[in-house]
Amino acid sequence: MPTIAAILSRHIEWTKWTDDPEMMALLSDLQANILKGHGRDHTANVFISFDGMKETEISALLTDLSFAVTSALDQLRAAAAFKSAGISGGRVVCVFLSAKGYAKLGAKSVPSDVAFRDGMRVRGRMDPLNFASLPGVPLPGLNDEPDTLWEAGGPWAPGKAVPDAMVLVADDDPGLVADATSSLKTAIADAGAQVLGVDIGLAQRRRQERGGPTKGEGIEHFGYVDGRSQPLFLQEDIDENKKAEEPKAIVAGDPWPLWEESFLPSQFIVADPAARTKFGCGSYFVYRKLEQNVEAFKRRERQLGGWLQEPVADRERAGALAVGRFEDGTPVVLRGQPVSGDPTNNFNYDGDPGGQLCPFRGHIRKTNPRTAGDEFERRRIMARRGITFGERQARPDGADFNEDDRPSGGVGLIFMAYMNDINEQFEFTQAAWAGNVDFPPGSSAGIDPVIGQRANTPGTPNTAWIDGHPAIGGGTALTADYDFKTAVRLIGGDYFFAPSISFLQQPLP
Repeated sequence: MPTIAAILSRHIEWTKWTDDPEMMALLSDLQANILKGHGRDHTANVFISFDGMKETEISALLTDLSFAVTSALDQLRAAAAFKSAGISGGRVVCVFLSAKGYAKLGAKSVPSDVAFRDGMRVRGRMDPLNFASLPGVPLPGLNDEPDTLWEAGGPWAPGKAVPDAMVLVADDDPGLVADATSSLKTAIADAGAQVLGVDIGLAQRRRQERGGPTKGEGIEHFGYVDGRSQPLFLQEDIDENKKAEEPKAIVAGDPWPLWEESFLPSQFIVADPAARTKFGCGSYFVYRKLEQNVEAFKRRERQLGGWLQEPVADRERAGALAVGRFEDGTPVVLRGQPVSGDPTNNFNYDGDPGGQLCPFRGHIRKTNPRTAGDEFERRRIMARRGITFGERQARPDGADFNEDDRPSGGVGLIFMAYMNDINEQFEFTQAAWAGNVDFPPGSSAGIDPVIGQRANTPGTPNTAWIDGHPAIGGGTALTADYDFKTAVRLIGGDYFFAPSISFLQQPLP
């Protein structure tokens, strides 16, 4: 009989669950949204405190919640039904516990990840941070905003308790999300727990001129396509992605494959130490609420274009240099301008070793260097499941945001990601790459202009930009010394674990 380790060491073929009892057991006990994003456009993230509750009362609440939780198997079957018959998959519910929640529950077996046990408030202010993969090389920490400066009025208001648990409710109907959240709040209060607050997620979308998802591409509030380069670990998704990407690579004249999107599930899923079944698994979960200053970001895009002396018609390239893609998702390393349709994700940076086509500090290059065959880099990849929050005015045709509506706050991205090691995946990406002015080593590239949380040094290579696109046609590369500065601010969050459903049904021995 295969073990959990054996199952997670190969790509999961979920459609064979009817003939594979071990696979059925794993998928039935694993929560939804880990193997594959739930894809709903409306969410409520409900944060709970167990303060004042007895262990038996907490256990009873988790048991009640477990019967509403969506399993990975239920989610995948619903997604298949929607694809073949257009039948809505309906609501998705997931439950997460923080280390403090496990402690108040009195659980005997607690997930062992050191970052999870410390919590994000502690880890975010630690300096330096150490990584087992880089022994003896301490690096500057995350440099998170102190929680005293986080968002007021919600679950992250200064002085509020650290969340013990979170419940995610997702649906494509906002009314159904609201109704389910109201019922959930009542059940939590009746159990003796306290609702600390609710973060509401609202996906922003833009339809491509041709190609792309039926719903439209997900975009974030700066206007850029979001959620690309997701790791795939279902064999069915890997096969489907290859069919979709290979023709684009052939048309572009690119070899196949350049960027391998398939990963082993063991990079994102771990055995639940307190599972009540043989195949009970879970995943570490990072939640960060990031506020976006749209006005500041767009102003800096224009300023960078001016400093580079880009022609006015090419000013969109300045933003593409900072992000690494044009707004429609076209990789700046491959194209001089956006392309209509569904841009390829099949690329790496082998043809740009000097960072002239896509700067080393470009957001997507900082957080995924895409070095062919580099398993050390690939080990950092997380299963991202984020969603935007807040609303902006749409253009009359509904295709994008109204250019006159550029809020300086109140909108942003709820970053959510699953992984098997918070320190070596999320913290490494944020501290060793995005916030490290000298990553890649020796480049003095400066911080990631989107999510970096440290300062560049003015007048040094940390602020030097090169746009080599004109050189492709025989011209001279454009250069500028300009500190872009991030327009993103952390306003809340924590580290959680998504336990097996069997544990939630029987939290105490």
